[in-house]
Amino acid sequence: MYCKHYGFAEKPFNLTPEPEFLYMTSGHREALATLLYGIRKGRGIIAMVGDVGTGKTTLLRAAMQRLDKKTKAAFIFNSDMAFKDVLLLILDELGLLKPLEVLTKMEALKRLTNYAIHLYKKGGNLVLIMDEAQNFSRETLEGIRIISYLETNKHKLIQIVIAGQTELDHILENYGLRRFVQRLSLKRYINPLSDNDIYAYLDHRLKVAKYNGPELFDRKAKQMIVAHSQGVPRKINVICDNALLSGYGAGKRKIMGRDIEEVVKDLS
Repeated sequence: MYCKHYGFAEKPFNLTPEPEFLYMTSGHREALATLLYGIRKGRGIIAMVGDVGTGKTTLLRAAMQRLDKKTKAAFIFNSDMAFKDVLLLILDELGLLKPLEVLTKMEALKRLTNYAIHLYKKGGNLVLIMDEAQNFSRETLEGIRIISYLETNKHKLIQIVIAGQTELDHILENYGLRRFVQRLSLKRYINPLSDNDIYAYLDHRLKVAKYNGPELFDRKAKQMIVAHSQGVPRKINVICDNALLSGYGAGKRKIMGRDIEEVVKDLS
C-alpha cells in the first residue's frame, strides 16, 4: 500500500519470517552456524531457545535455505498435537504419505526409518525442524527422543532441530525429560537486540527493501523505537509498519518521534 509512496521495492517491516530480511547479530550468526554445523555433522538433537519475536523462525528458514541438495528437510510448525500426528505431518512434508492414507504410529515410524536409511545409503541426510516446541506434550518429546536413536556406529541418521520460547527450558527441566535432555548435543539462545543492533536492524531492513531516499526515521523516532521495542524484532516491525502506514495516510515522507509515540499509544 505505502511502498510506492516511500520508494520501497517491498514492505521492509513485514511480520512474516523472510530469511532475506534476517539481520545477523553475533548471537544470530552463532546460532545459524550451530544449526548448520549440527545438521551437516550429524549431531542429533539441536535446540534453539528464545523469547517471542526474537527471530527463531526466520533463523530456521535461513538454515533451510543453506542446506545442500542431498539434505532433505521437514519443517513442522504446528506443534500442539500428539506424537502420531507429528509423525504423519513429517511424512506428508517429505512426500511420503499418500492422500487420505491412514497409518499406525509404528507404520509411520517404520516408513520414516526406512526413508532415513535410504537417504544415508545414497550419501544424503534427513533433518526434522520443529518450531514452537514449547507446545509439545511430554509424550511428543519422548517420541522425538526415540526418533533420535536411529543411528549407525558413526552417524545419526536423523538430525532434529527443536526451537521454542523460553518456556521450553522449564519444560525440559521439570517434566521428567532427563533422558531427552541427555540427547541434546547442541543448544543456543537467541537474545533481544542491543540498542546499537536496533539502529543497524532498521538500516538493514530498509536496505533490503531497496530504500534509497533520505533518512526515513529521525533521531527521536529511533530512540523511541529502541525504548518501546525492548530489542524484540517483531515489536520493531509492528511499530515501524504502523508508523509508515500512518505516515502514508498523512502524506508524510519522514517518521518523527511524535509519530512513533502516537503509534505506541494506539497499539497499547
